[in-house]
Amino acid sequence: MTPDRDQRIMDGYGAVFDDATRLAHVALLAWAADHPDSDGWPRPADVQRFARFYGVPAARLGGLVGLLPRRVGRRVIWADMARSPEVGHRMGIETFGHDALVGYGMFRASWALFQRDGLTVH
Repeated sequence: MTPDRDQRIMDGYGAVFDDATRLAHVALLAWAADHPDSDGWPRPADVQRFARFYGVPAARLGGLVGLLPRRVGRRVIWADMARSPEVGHRMGIETFGHDALVGYGMFRASWALFQRDGLTVH
């Protein structure tokens, strides 16, 4: 990625996600990083709790941290695309809702930026 593309991703984050969602995202990531029972990534219950507190859609917030919800009957199943991306792909990425996929698109784009410096070409 180029610096221009990096900036477009950052600009997109501000344009696509409202203040409350961005605040919830930062707070959720900070909480997960500092919580002693966490592996550094939020869990579905954490996403739901922060989404309620900030008044944002849980699906969109979950997508921002790689957690995609899908309703199956009365239950909501969460695919953990950060820890086990193959699960969501087996379920079919197109089966997740629009809000979740908007958040997940930003997760993937930002993850690519994060990983870029650690990648080695052989």
